[in-house]
Amino acid sequence: MKKQTWRIYLGKIPYKEKGNFWVSFESDPGLKTTKANIYGRCLPCIQNLYTQLKEERNEIALGTAYNCWKVTAVLHSIEECLSLLNEFEKRVPTGHVHGKLGSSRKDSKTRVVVFHTESESERDRVREALEICLPAVTDSAGEVTISRACAVLYDDILGNWRHWHPQTPIKHPENVVSVLERIKKTLYMSEM
Repeated sequence: MKKQTWRIYLGKIPYKEKGNFWVSFESDPGLKTTKANIYGRCLPCIQNLYTQLKEERNEIALGTAYNCWKVTAVLHSIEECLSLLNEFEKRVPTGHVHGKLGSSRKDSKTRVVVFHTESESERDRVREALEICLPAVTDSAGEVTISRACAVLYDDILGNWRHWHPQTPIKHPENVVSVLERIKKTLYMSEM
């Protein structure tokens, strides 16, 4: 029996180049981790944050968010994003990877490839691999950034992720109301 070649598989790609959209990717052809994480990890994490903010707590118990890492490569187009995944397949054909590519901003001039990891060692492995692959894909100095949890929700109330602990005090209580509104929209979209 022939061993299957290591690959990165894509979810459904929308028929548009502009606007906001995300395409999932994973080294499992069924995108099993991606699908399981949506309702088994991501949604409960967001609900946990929402509950704690509604209870007007002074600190947040991060739970799974504390070990949730995003390793992001910023590129110019969807074509560059796909080329980066192709380069990753060729140069680093090991381990399990999953994430998304695209943008959440309609007017953005860039697109991103976001790898999701659940440990610091995996985060560092993916970051190093992206730094090797990126120069083969883009002429400009593409950058690789690291963030923790859903930065769009957590950063505005907790500040820089480098200073977080499993229990992290709310540093910006003035932002709680706007974060609650963003979470409500996110949870509403997940119901659809």
